[in-house]
Amino acid sequence: MLLDDNIISMMVTADVLSSHGYDVVQTTSPNGSIAKLEYEQPHVLLVDVDMPRLSFDDVLRNIQVSDELKHLVVVLFSSRSPRELSEVCQTKDLHGYFSKKMDVTRLPEYVDYFF
Repeated sequence: MLLDDNIISMMVTADVLSSHGYDVVQTTSPNGSIAKLEYEQPHVLLVDVDMPRLSFDDVLRNIQVSDELKHLVVVLFSSRSPRELSEVCQTKDLHGYFSKKMDVTRLPEYVDYFF
């Protein structure tokens, strides 16, 4: 699942992942994202931590306490620098990050790493 408020970025990312065989569920709004995660049951959540109206800490807390979402691989997907994203991952004990400043065509290979 891709949670991002940048529609162009989301379209490009979804196209790249889809062309590599991934089924991509997209949402541009943090409202209802936990319910959508529980309904869709994705294996990976690519989340832009800098979305307006998104409390990433609340989303992460809900994921961690949900029996349905314990398996979820959470990857930060943001325009922040790789260093900043790495620090957030270490602090929050997340699976990884992929900066939007990186080559998006390498994203499927990165996601494959988790499976």
